[in-house]
Amino acid sequence: MTGKLGEKKLTHSENFSGGGFTLKAGQSAAYTASDGWSGRIWARTGCNFDTNGSGKCKTGDCGSVNCTSPGSPPATIAEFTLGPLDFYDISLVDGFNLPIAVQTFNGTGNCSSAGCDGDLRQSCPSELALKDGDKVTACY
Repeated sequence: MTGKLGEKKLTHSENFSGGGFTLKAGQSAAYTASDGWSGRIWARTGCNFDTNGSGKCKTGDCGSVNCTSPGSPPATIAEFTLGPLDFYDISLVDGFNLPIAVQTFNGTGNCSSAGCDGDLRQSCPSELALKDGDKVTACY
């Protein structure tokens, strides 16, 4: 999973490292999940939290630093179901707010990368654009 385009929050619904965390432009995060794990990881942007972890994000918001349910659209989502056969994808069903890519490590079989690593905000139709002033921050 790779975060790009400035400092952003990424969140996962399984508690690997205490909930939400920040990735700066070009940074990535790696996780080892146990067999049978299933979950979602999504990007959040424009976040502002107090010292108790309460706050809001402009995209992918769930109401706190540590989410217990998926964030609100628009948000790019990485989905995983791990087992005897692993399945993972990047979903734009809930919109697009940041490029996300999944890269596997030490896998066997056909373990290809998955992702939407281009910035779709640049080509978002105006009727689907979420804007902050004149800047498109996400696309529904």
